[in-house]
Formats: sequence, C-alpha cells, structure tokens
Amino acid sequence: MKHFTLKSIVAGVLLLLLSGPLLAQQRAIVGKVTSSEDGAAVPGVNILVKGTTVGTTTDVDGKYRISVPNSEAILVFSYVGYVTAERPVGTASTLDVVLEVDAKTLSEVVVVGYGTQERAKVTGAISSVKSEELIALPVPNIGAALQGRAAGVTVTNNGAPGEGPIVRIRGIGSISFASNPLYVIDGFPTGDLNSFDTRDIESVEVLKDASSAAIYGSRAANGVIIITTRKGKAGGKLRVNLDTYAGVQSAWRFLDLLNRDEYIRYGTALRQNAGQAPPARFANLNQPLYVGTTQTYAQTDTDWQKEMFRQASIQQHHISLSGGSDKSTFYASGGFFDQKGIMLGTGYKRGNFRINSEHKIGSRFSFGQNLMIAYDDRMNEQNPGGRTILQNIIRMTPYMPVEDPTRPGGYRGPDGSDATDPQNPVRAALQDRSNQQRLKFLANAYLDFKITDWLKYRFTAGVDYVSARTYNFLPIYNESFNARTPAVVNDNRDLFFSPIYTNQLSFDKTFGQHTINAIVVGERQSGRFIGLNAQGNLASNDVRELSGVTNPNATGSRSENLLLSFLGRVNYEYAGKYLLSASVRRDGSSRFAPGRKWANFPSVSVGWRLSEEEFLKKVDAISELKIRASYGTMGFSGVGDYAWQAAIQQNTAAIIGGSTQPGAFFNSLANTELQWEITRMTNIGFDLGLLDNRFTLSFEAYNRNTDGLILQQPIPSSIGFSNPPTVNIGGIRNWGY
Repeated sequence: MKHFTLKSIVAGVLLLLLSGPLLAQQRAIVGKVTSSEDGAAVPGVNILVKGTTVGTTTDVDGKYRISVPNSEAILVFSYVGYVTAERPVGTASTLDVVLEVDAKTLSEVVVVGYGTQERAKVTGAISSVKSEELIALPVPNIGAALQGRAAGVTVTNNGAPGEGPIVRIRGIGSISFASNPLYVIDGFPTGDLNSFDTRDIESVEVLKDASSAAIYGSRAANGVIIITTRKGKAGGKLRVNLDTYAGVQSAWRFLDLLNRDEYIRYGTALRQNAGQAPPARFANLNQPLYVGTTQTYAQTDTDWQKEMFRQASIQQHHISLSGGSDKSTFYASGGFFDQKGIMLGTGYKRGNFRINSEHKIGSRFSFGQNLMIAYDDRMNEQNPGGRTILQNIIRMTPYMPVEDPTRPGGYRGPDGSDATDPQNPVRAALQDRSNQQRLKFLANAYLDFKITDWLKYRFTAGVDYVSARTYNFLPIYNESFNARTPAVVNDNRDLFFSPIYTNQLSFDKTFGQHTINAIVVGERQSGRFIGLNAQGNLASNDVRELSGVTNPNATGSRSENLLLSFLGRVNYEYAGKYLLSASVRRDGSSRFAPGRKWANFPSVSVGWRLSEEEFLKKVDAISELKIRASYGTMGFSGVGDYAWQAAIQQNTAAIIGGSTQPGAFFNSLANTELQWEITRMTNIGFDLGLLDNRFTLSFEAYNRNTDGLILQQPIPSSIGFSNPPTVNIGGIRNWGY
C-alpha cells in the first residue's frame, strides 16, 4: 500500500487547480469564410490566434479548424483584397466569418516604367493583359499570345514553329530596320521572346503613347511591352501547380491548285497562244520518267500540298512551386515545349527553368532576384532556289513523282521537257538542313534600402547572355534541272553578352490632399557580340562536319555598344481628381558620331477624374470617368554599332611595281551627321467604368510623327563604294483612334 505525505497531496491539489481550467478551456473552433461581394467561399485565408504563432488557413471550400487556449482568444482573418477582420471566440465552437472587400484594392495596379501605378491614376495610354489570357492558346511565345488581346497592337504570325511574330504598336515606325517594340522583362530591356514560357508571366503592359513610353527614351519610338513574371505569395501554404496539354495540328485549308490534267490543258493553251509548241512531255504522258532497277515508274498525279503538309503534334508541360512567409517568398518553375511543324522539315523545342525570390532583412532592407535559363532548338524552313517552300509547291508540276531512286539524292524534279524550274519541295524539306540552337541566360538582382518612410533607394544589376549555333548542311543531289555538287556545310557560332546596372531613388509622400511620387534613375547598359563563321565543301553526304572539308573558309566578327541614361519622372495628384505626370530622359549612345551621341526625350501628361467630382459622385452607375491628354518625344537607335563610320573592306589586291599586293579599301562613305530618329506623339483619351467597373471602355486618339528616318541610301556604283551610306532621310506619320 502506497503512502501519501501531506506535501505530495498539497502539490497534487495545486497542480489540478492550475491545469484543470486550461485543459477544460482548450478547444477546437471550426467555421467557414465567405466573401461579402458574392457569398462565395474564400480559400487560402490566413487565420491567426492574436498574440501567438498558432494559425491555419482555409481549404478550397473556405472551411477551417483551429485550436484556441481559452474563451478570451481573438482570431485574426486576413487575405489579399479584403479588410482584415478580428473576431473574439467567446463560448462559440463554430465561427463563420464574412470578409469585406477592401475598396482600396479595387483600383488595379499596373506596371509602368521603373515602378507601378494605380490604374485610376494613369494618364497615359496603357493596355494590360493578364496571365489568364496569355495561356488561353497553345503558342510558343509572348508575341503570339498577345494577338487580339490589346487594342492598337497588331501581331502577324508567319506560321513557322519557333519563328518570332511581327509585333507592331500603332503602325510601322521605321523604314529600314525592324519596327519592333522594346521588351522589358522584370525591369530588364531585352529581346528574343521565344525563350520565355507564357505560363511564367503574371501580367503584360503595353505602353502605347509618349507619356508612358518616353521614360525609355531612345528605344521607345515603336512602343514598349513590359512583362512581369510570377512571384511567390506570402503567408500561404506551399503551392504546386502542374499544367500540361497535348494536341494535333493540321492545315485546315489548301490552295486550289491545278491537278495533272488541268495543268496539261493550261500549259498547252499557254504555249500555243504564245506561238510556241507545248513541252515534248505533254504529248506523251505515258512515257516513263525513269526506270528503276526492278520496276517501271509511270506518270503520276501528285498533290504536292498533301505531300508537304502533315498532321503534327504539339505539347507543353509546365510545373511550378511557390510559397513563402512574411520574410521570404519564392517561385520556381520548369517547362518543356515541343511543336512539330505542319510543313515537313520544320519544328521547335524548348526547355526552360525559372526561379524568382524576394527577401526582407529587418525593416529597411530587402532584396530579390529573377533568374531564367532556357535552351531551344529550331528547324528552319528552307528556301530552295531562292524561293519559299510554298512558292515551289505552287510552281511544281503535278505529273512529277516525288521520288526517283536512280538519281543522286533519290528525288525527281522538272527538266527542260517541262518548261518550268521549281525545286522538289519534299527533297528540300527533308534533306537540306538549317538548325538553330540557343542557350539563353537572363538574370537580375536588386537591393532595396528604405531610407525613410517616403524615400527609397534601389540598386539593380543584371545580365543577358545568349550562346547560339546555326548549322546548315546542303547535300549533294540531282533532280535533273536542279542539282548541287559538292555538298556544303556551314557552322556559325554567335555569342551575345549584355550587362546592365541601375541606380534608382524613389520619393513617395502625401501632404494633405497633395500626393507626389518621383523617381531619379541612372542606368548603364552595354552589349557585346562575337561571331564566328566557318564553311567548306564535302565530297559526300555521309560526313556532315567541318572535319575533312575542302575549300575551308572562316571569318570572325566582333562589335560593342554602350548606352548611358539619366532620367527623372514626377507624378502629382491633387485630391484624387487632378493628375499631372512629367518625365525627361537623356540618352547617350556609342552608335552615333561625336557631337551626335546624346539626345533628350521629354514628355508630359494630364488627367481629370470627373467621377471624383461631387456632381458625378451621385451617379451610381458611373464608377470611373477620366479624361486625359499627353505629348512627348521618343527615339529609335536601330543602327549597327559602327554605322556612321567608313568601313574598310579587306581581301582585295592592287598591282604595285608589276606585282600583286594584298590591300584594303573603304567600301562605304562615313556620315558624321547620323543621329536618332525622333518621334513626337500627341494622345488624347478617356476611360469609363460602369457598375463598379464591371463594364469598362477606353478611347484613344493619337497623332505620331517620326522625322530623320534612318536609311541606307542607294548610290551609283560609279562613285566607287560597294555599300550605301547610312543617312537620316524622310519621315512617317501614323494617326488613328
């Protein structure tokens, strides 16, 4: 029998008295969180026991379960876009909560040059495209995804897998170089959009007028497209997302071309009307075209479109992982895209990896990075005989068979008896090879220092690196009229390296009814291109490398450029009604001659939010009405790195003293007056939102004038220069609404 002392009994009673109430009051609370807007469940709501680290989140049905220590506990419900709610537990075991929509977050935030701005406060012409629209179609790049998504933006796809589309914002802005817009990826001005997976993109903003685009100065004349990639979400669970699809493509419509008999009748009538005899082959269609080793091949009726086009597969797979806390967030993804071309000999593959992260260090420092690595492989469409494949299909004789095993290469084409000279498109697509492979590395990192609550400094550094190989092999063949011998192999290696450094000081403060947001930026971006080209001839189609070639030839190239920029912008707002924005950028480019390297690009815009005036606030149907106007200048520097200088051509010779001596000569004229193309644009517009912005309308009217267009002006060869000089000549006007 166990004996209890008085001391042990007292200790046990005290422990029971102290722990009993706690054990009795520790209990579970369950409930559901819904939205005040439509009553729908809100998943992912953060729920925290106030003053502790105990917390949970709602599931996909908006339901939750959490343990609380006592009846005095208070639960805190928070979610982006909603007002944070606090609810005391009391004696309840079930606690349902309705979250109120935060009116302050109803105004969409858009990305502008070197910052963000509320949509309601924007005074320029900006179109936004969200990620849901970008991933609606199975396309390989951002340019193709923009087709039909933004007013004033024209996208022309040429159909070849992996080939970048032609993107034009408010018309063609230049006559001698590509009028492509400037692309800015997470603050990094770059190009080559094929490397980016559309499923990694959060939003796209298209800057169409001078007020919004002039902040990018000398590269903004053809518009600016700002792309923001996805980031991790703070305070939520780890999220894994898998997106995959596969499909089949085919040509939905063929050209109505002549068949064999129609072609013979047409060709006979054509020659007779010209007073000429029809081709000899037309008189005897039963004459064999060739005789093989075991059988005779007779005339055929070939449908060259059906021979060239096929059902082609397309697939894309994308997996992402994101999450984070209040201190750190991350987003990582990997993707694979594979598109076989519906035309033989074409196709495109891409693999890509991305990781974005953001971190806070104390209350004043934060830093983040964006990193993308992509590798792609593209089979290019051929151009046999200087014509496109489609042109050769149209010109090809329908009575000609596709193959001929008795001929080198194994294919047949027209000869002198056919009165036409196209090349066999099937042979060109399957035997001629043009393959481009690229590795792209794009990364930037930033460090933010919060000097005060209204003054912040950011330093950003980044690099754009591209390593590319273009391999071409043209084999030996003989179709009859068209032939090639020996085989030709060509191997090009290109390297591009572009670092950027940005220093930015941001000011954001409210004084009563006055709000001022301002930035000052200094930026340096350089570019270096190195190219190596080697080629030679081969005596057979079996070996396809440069080893063992005859007539080897190799050339190299190298060029560099530098752009220095200083810019400032001020946004002013009074009482949420009257808006003013002004910016100026000064760019200096190494591509222009001394005295012509620097140019200024100012802009100004104003806006009036009539919906904030007392006489319109009473009109419930109108949630937003704003009129705005802008004027500004932008530039275009789309010239070669040394276009203003007189180029020297080597590989020439001169007779000196009766003997041949190697030498060099000037093959173009210098132009020390070469300068920027300057674009001046005026824009007026209004934005209308009805019924809490359920229906929105934007209207724009613009006038854009470009002067000093850059063009290689033809000159008579008798002057003695083989290349035309680059000059500023003429202008272009684009206007519309």
